[in-house]
Amino acid sequence: MQVLAGEFLSSAGSGATFPYLVVYLRDICGLSGGQVAVLLVARSLAAIAGSVGGGALSDRHGAARTVVALAAVAATAAAVMAGSHGNAVWPGVVGAMVCTGAEAARVPALDALLAHSVPEDARRTVFSWRNTVVTLGALLGVAAASGALGVLGIPAGLRCVYAVDAASFVVLALLVHRVGRRQGTPFDTAAGRGARHHDDLKHDGAVRAAGYGAVAQDPAMRRAFVFVLLVVAAGFAQLQIGLPALTVVTGQVDVLGWLFAANMLIVVVLQMPAQRALQRLPRRVVLAGGAACMAGAWALVAVSPAPGPGTLVAAAVVFACGEVAHMPVITALVNDLAPPGLAGRYNGAHTLAWTSGFAVGALATGTLLDARSIHPFFAASAAVLGLAALTAQGLDRIRSRESNG
Repeated sequence: MQVLAGEFLSSAGSGATFPYLVVYLRDICGLSGGQVAVLLVARSLAAIAGSVGGGALSDRHGAARTVVALAAVAATAAAVMAGSHGNAVWPGVVGAMVCTGAEAARVPALDALLAHSVPEDARRTVFSWRNTVVTLGALLGVAAASGALGVLGIPAGLRCVYAVDAASFVVLALLVHRVGRRQGTPFDTAAGRGARHHDDLKHDGAVRAAGYGAVAQDPAMRRAFVFVLLVVAAGFAQLQIGLPALTVVTGQVDVLGWLFAANMLIVVVLQMPAQRALQRLPRRVVLAGGAACMAGAWALVAVSPAPGPGTLVAAAVVFACGEVAHMPVITALVNDLAPPGLAGRYNGAHTLAWTSGFAVGALATGTLLDARSIHPFFAASAAVLGLAALTAQGLDRIRSRESNG
């Protein structure tokens, strides 16, 4: 519960900052449009590197210790961003890069920590609660940031927002450290697992030494990676990048805040009731249904001759229904696939699929710069999500064969 409370506060801090990164780089750091574009690409690479490194650090040093260390790094970077100004550009730029890498690296460690803090059959529930509190925190953070910028103005408001973000990382580090000291991390060294047989320790050491090579050799994890990559590139990336680009192209930027508010509110309200209702269904059905809902959201946009505010908000709401099916199930599945000693790397591969999917989706969204590409673009995104639903079916068959064997 303390870890979820820390995630709530951290997501509120991050939710307050993520809509305004481009504004920060332009108005506080004084970067040109071209420089901002280059930095966003470099930031994506930092996230990819962080997702890989965070999984390895979690397996090697323990999930709780890794979360604490990376949260401290992110807090320092956010504090640097809060203190940056136009006369010193590079501290803010470096802070943004370091904060992105640390946050991406923290995700697989935190996923592993949560997965191993509860029995296997309770993982879908704990990740449902996690998605609820993270979304609620982001919703409150966006609202608070909008108010702060309205009262204080952009420069002072952004510095205040990043200072709050830094404080939220500190609180997360303290809460996870407290949990780690009381319960111990799930992946401690051999000295902390003395009750286990020597052969088991040798096996875990050999598995850990295999590293990401062992993850890549798992056919179920390979299919899960492809599934997540498709869902993120055609789904989540287009929610966070494609729809905003669409509002710019069609001159409806004023609807953007309502669009995200509706999406996050539906997730907060439906996540736990949906978890209870879907608990008895096979994972392949839930994951395929989630991808189908996301495809339906983009189909609404694709078939609309001139998508207006009502259509865009409706698409965001339908997409939210797909989110509540996807988020807890896929994370629990990845942790169920992970053998002892490799949970961090399995979660790192999951995070890598997310960061890579966002990079692919961001590149594809460039087609929205031409208004005539709106309908075929969202139709293609819906088709890719349909392919992802088929991939989910195959994933469950692989798991069944392995269980029977």
